[in-house]
Amino acid sequence: MEKLQEVLSVENLICLAFLLGISVYDIYFHRISKAVLVLANLLAAFRTLYTLTMAEGKLGRADEMDLIWAAAGAGAGLLLLGVARLTGEAVGYGDGWLVMALGIYLGLWGLMEVLAVAWVLLAAAAAVCLVKKKWSRKAVLPMTPFLTAGFVILLAGEYFRA
Repeated sequence: MEKLQEVLSVENLICLAFLLGISVYDIYFHRISKAVLVLANLLAAFRTLYTLTMAEGKLGRADEMDLIWAAAGAGAGLLLLGVARLTGEAVGYGDGWLVMALGIYLGLWGLMEVLAVAWVLLAAAAAVCLVKKKWSRKAVLPMTPFLTAGFVILLAGEYFRA
C-alpha cells in the first residue's frame, strides 16, 4: 500500500491530470494551449527546485546530480523544439514544450522511458491506420496521448519494480 501511495503521489497525479487535459485538447483542436504549457513548465521547475532544496535544506552532492538530470531532461525538450523548427513543425512546438516540462519533472532517464513507450505506441498506431488504409502517409497523429500513455506505463513500472 505504501508503494502505491508513493507512485500515486500528489505530484504524479497533478502531472497525469495535466497530461490527460492536454491530450484531450490536442485531440480535438490539434494544438496545445500556450498558457497550459507555460504553467506546466513553471510547475515542473518550481517542484524540482523545491524538492532538491528542501531535501536537506541546501543542495547536497546527490541533489546536484538530480538537478543535472532535470536540466538534461529540459535539454531533450529543447532538442525537440529544434526538430520542430527544422521540420516546419512535423513535430509541433507544443510537443517540444511538453517534453521539456516532463524532462524537468522526470529527469532525463524518466523522460527517455516515457518517450520510448510513446514512440513505440505512436508507430504502432500509425501502422494500424496505414494497414487499414484509413489514412495516408501525410496524416498526423497527436503525440500527447501517447506521452500520457508512456507516463502511465512509467508509473505502472515503478509500482511493479522490485
